[in-house]
Amino acid sequence: MKNNTLNQCTIGFTDDDIVEAMRDITGYLDITPSDFKEVYQIASKHAMERLKKSIKAAHVMTTPVITVSEEDPLLYAAKLMAHNNISGLPVLDHQQRVSGILSEKDFLKKIMQDHNGSFMNLIVQCLEDSGCLATDLKNLHVKDIMSSPPICVEKSVSIMEVAMILESRKINRVPVLDEHSNLAGIIARSDIVQVLC
Repeated sequence: MKNNTLNQCTIGFTDDDIVEAMRDITGYLDITPSDFKEVYQIASKHAMERLKKSIKAAHVMTTPVITVSEEDPLLYAAKLMAHNNISGLPVLDHQQRVSGILSEKDFLKKIMQDHNGSFMNLIVQCLEDSGCLATDLKNLHVKDIMSSPPICVEKSVSIMEVAMILESRKINRVPVLDEHSNLAGIIARSDIVQVLC
């Protein structure tokens, strides 16, 4: 379930709208419509920034979270990701704590590392029917290729901070932890975009 607290886009207004708004204010205003418009735009910008900072990770995270364990076979994890149309998910250890992230990039990185080639060489081999390089992953487990340690955030972190973490670390998703460091949800780049439109 996704809980989007704010999905605010800018609203356009005309000069007539401004003049009508000024007429609705009782008393005399010593301000021109263009000054009024500028003040309104600046105030709106400040209000949006304040609202964005007040929205926390807990407000936009997706729950429940699809996860895998470190010991799950990669085939199981790949099928789970394909079935749910997701490109990555948190990995839990035996204590149900987030110990890593498994993503499409991890699969690709492992295949490329084992075959010392470029992505296009991988495509050529598959197209020439020379055998699928991914079959080498068949006997591996999630822990063998996952990215670890994971980058996580707490529920109380603002979505602006989450956006900065995603950008600076060049990642597409971040698990959200509760006050006991248990997995509470997950935030993807698309969740941030929806809120910050």
